[in-house]
Amino acid sequence: MLAISVALHRLLVCLIFWAALLLPMAPAFPLPNSSPLLQFDGQVRLRHLYTADDQTQLHLEIMSDGAVRGSRYQNIYSLMEIKAVKPGIIRMQAMKTSRFLCMKPNGRLYGSLSYSEEACNFHEKVLRDGYNLYYSESYNIPVSLSSMGNLPRSHQLPPFSQFLPLVNKIPLEPVFVDYDFYEQELNVESSDPLSMMGHNPGIISPSYVFK
Repeated sequence: MLAISVALHRLLVCLIFWAALLLPMAPAFPLPNSSPLLQFDGQVRLRHLYTADDQTQLHLEIMSDGAVRGSRYQNIYSLMEIKAVKPGIIRMQAMKTSRFLCMKPNGRLYGSLSYSEEACNFHEKVLRDGYNLYYSESYNIPVSLSSMGNLPRSHQLPPFSQFLPLVNKIPLEPVFVDYDFYEQELNVESSDPLSMMGHNPGIISPSYVFK
């Protein structure tokens, strides 16, 4: 009887082994990367657009009145949100003024509170030296801070048309709720030091200090 049980056990193990080998294997697929930074569109970057020549250094900025000009230093008006709207095409919006960088048919730049694909879409071309060129998708005119204006019919690029997107170094303006968190007295020996159970409504969790 024992020999029969051992034989049956060995037979069962063999059947399971061969069944595992003969069953069709399920194809393995890599998990899709959900990061929007790796997609063709939807990319969002916070950058200052820096351009320069041998004597002058400028950062493109959009003022509250819609004027587009250059500043020597990074500031709250030069911080741009650069977002890909479709492959190779981006739009730029000033974080401080919420104005979009737009271009008129003659190449003149201006800041608009309303977004227009015709006026506010730009091709982004990355050069070998790390600088970028931005061309109007509609007018094929390069973005430039040159006082000489743009040269749409010339192969020569106007001055201040090659931009280096720099990472932001200025502090963003924090938004505080109306609580004086820093003057709170916490009872670190208590089982509820932040009074989350409602015993002391004057104590506020640090999670609610910043938005």
